[in-house]
Amino acid sequence: MDGVHIRFIRDGWGSRKLSRTEISRMMDAGIEFRTIFPLRPPWIFSALNNRDHCKIALIDGREAFTGGINIGDEYAGLKPNAGFWRDTHVRIAGEASSDLKNIFEHHWNIASPEQIKSVFRIKTKPGKNGSPIPATTSLPKPFTMMAEWSNELATIQEAHAHKDPGSEKINQAYVQTVEGNPGIPTPFIREAYFIGITQATKTIDITTPYFVPDQDIIMGLKTAVAREVRVRLLVPREVDQKIVDRASFTYYGELLEAGVHIYLYNKGMLHAKTMVIDGEIAEVGAANYDMRSFRLNYEVSEFFYSKDVAKELTQQFEQDLNDSVPLKMEDLKQRYPSQRLMQRGARLLFPLL
Repeated sequence: MDGVHIRFIRDGWGSRKLSRTEISRMMDAGIEFRTIFPLRPPWIFSALNNRDHCKIALIDGREAFTGGINIGDEYAGLKPNAGFWRDTHVRIAGEASSDLKNIFEHHWNIASPEQIKSVFRIKTKPGKNGSPIPATTSLPKPFTMMAEWSNELATIQEAHAHKDPGSEKINQAYVQTVEGNPGIPTPFIREAYFIGITQATKTIDITTPYFVPDQDIIMGLKTAVAREVRVRLLVPREVDQKIVDRASFTYYGELLEAGVHIYLYNKGMLHAKTMVIDGEIAEVGAANYDMRSFRLNYEVSEFFYSKDVAKELTQQFEQDLNDSVPLKMEDLKQRYPSQRLMQRGARLLFPLL
């Protein structure tokens, strides 16, 4: 679009299949392009361990989109092998969107300008003094977590992949943005999840594609049931990352014994990451319930203090249950010994991957 200033950040590992031709086309069109932890020295070792897992889009400084939806063929139905793909995203309009803008700016500053070699030419935007913006020459410095109350009510619009676009509802809510990154000692998103679980008094509904948490989260869910809180966990039956799928099953037995209701989504890949507490607090984000999201990745989650937002996410949860089956202890006991061995091995190896 003529006159629109566009900046694009990609994760080096997560977007490694994006071709140099496509990158060159974007840059030739005038798009500023940067990569966090590109797969080249000196960043390559960090790229193998740390990822920018955030999904953030900012429009004109007053609207922000975030959640679980990536830019990928699976969301457009152009990846037949991926099958049906279910995800949840939110649109935030108002002052609360500024927190996501600050996060984007942090990521932009630590990212490296893309270097196109061979026949492709490099397009750079002049700096303030008229000189080209130099490439980053050192590893990114850690930055602090954003967890600020918005000063005004934000307009929230939820978007669900493969759902009628006209069915989204606009709500008003107070918004809290929580960011995590590997440069700080405290895993703030994990702490936010833990606080929500331990403070619940009536209900907890969690949707996540990857469930490999630490023991504090497991204990929080078990003690919530002991307080007579109804806890429901919705995960996909088939996960695109097999090692995650195998590791997850090692946690389900003790949760079922404690009284947690676990459901396996059958319709396709469930990629949404949401939580609803007591029908009053809702969370939508990019972070999974695993140690990579808690400690190694750059992540962001949005917490909404609104019964209306919580109600809509609960309705989506109930709709997803129609495409799911409950997991029973008998299902776990019927696993072959070889399956159990692979699952235990996956649990040991997962924190290292």
